[in-house]
Amino acid sequence: MRLVSGIFYDKLIGIIGGVGGGGVGGGGGGGVVLGLSKFGKSGNAIIDDFILEKTLRWIPYNKFKNVEHLSEGGFGTIYRAIWLKNNGDKEDEEDEEVILKCPKNLNENLNEFLKEWEYHTSVLASSDIINVYVFTKDPNTSKYMVVMEYANKGNLRENLTTIVENNWNQKLYMLYEIISGLNKIHGENLIHCDFHDGNILNHNNKFDGDKIYISDLGLCQPVKSFLKKYDIYGVIPFMAPEVLRGKSYTPASDIYSFSMIMWELTSGIPPFNNRAHDLELSLDICRKGERPEIIENTPQCYVDLMKKCWNEDPLKRPASKEVLKIIKKWIFRPYKDDEVNDELKSNIMEFINAPIGQHNNLVTQFHPKACYTSRLLDFTSKKLNEILESENLNDCVIKDLRTFDENIIKLNEILESEDSQASVKTNEILVSENLSDCIIKNLGSSDIKTDEN
Repeated sequence: MRLVSGIFYDKLIGIIGGVGGGGVGGGGGGGVVLGLSKFGKSGNAIIDDFILEKTLRWIPYNKFKNVEHLSEGGFGTIYRAIWLKNNGDKEDEEDEEVILKCPKNLNENLNEFLKEWEYHTSVLASSDIINVYVFTKDPNTSKYMVVMEYANKGNLRENLTTIVENNWNQKLYMLYEIISGLNKIHGENLIHCDFHDGNILNHNNKFDGDKIYISDLGLCQPVKSFLKKYDIYGVIPFMAPEVLRGKSYTPASDIYSFSMIMWELTSGIPPFNNRAHDLELSLDICRKGERPEIIENTPQCYVDLMKKCWNEDPLKRPASKEVLKIIKKWIFRPYKDDEVNDELKSNIMEFINAPIGQHNNLVTQFHPKACYTSRLLDFTSKKLNEILESENLNDCVIKDLRTFDENIIKLNEILESEDSQASVKTNEILVSENLSDCIIKNLGSSDIKTDEN
């Protein structure tokens, strides 16, 4: 199972040839050579060879206008621009609004970047993934950039207050599109690794109308060589407990993230918006199994599925294929009567009878230290594990000290009647030895190993 690293997950479209030389998906191998000669090469032999091999296209930077800085974070900078697509060859080809993503360290890790792209070509062609139009280069900074389709209706988080007022059929269909895309990723033996509401995009175009796409439009996931051992990268409320503790990402950790998206559609706010996204929240998620508060009037079948998806044990979370199947049945009722059992009928009625829009008492004001941008956290999985293990040890000591005291009291009560001081001394030693054995045992069992790689 390979991990999807940032922009390698976004959809890759093979644009063959120059403008007027075949368009999207048109032309042939000769068109690529035409594209390189007509618009100029990238100036980098590695990229030019990759473009030729993959029948892609280099877009010169002077084909963009109105370049506008949108955001910047720990691993990249995002710009919005207008792509001037009309070069006189096709009068009807309209200019397009696009995103220019400039990952930090891309120039230094270009080989690794292209190698990762190779691994993900199977999923990049999915219609559920936002389009990527390959490369350009800013001549002022000499930095390479990735050109992506612009989602003109923003991300899921930006639209939550509107979405929460939708009826359940609309909400379920949104979830269906999201889990369908995630299932395609998992079906290709890949993992997203940074699945949150900022990477779920809503785009409206003249062909499909409103459509949900999965992307990594926020900060790029860093290349592996950038992260150190025990580093944690992501958005805390969407990160599975085992990932916070240093375990590798798995499809089950993506499903945990999906459960938080399920919850958002019932609340209209992101999870844990009223808390600082720090070590203490991570400890509560891991130590107490803390999860967002269930919203009143949420259909019980929906709550049950959501809780399965955020289960503490990753082995008990359903696979994306199973989640997709359940949500699909809720939306597209089976046509055959023998396929509609009493449970499904009951579930469907729950959605029909559920009120539209949720009115809850949750705090809508965001904590100043709540952060929903992917970032390198200021604590490590090693530190988090050390605290949790220390707390487990303390709990054991307190528990066994209480047992020790209770046993001494009972022994004294028994032996007082026998008036045997020697027996009292002997039993005190035995109880003390049992306590020491318990502490040593718990010290060994509480050591949770993190993945080395």
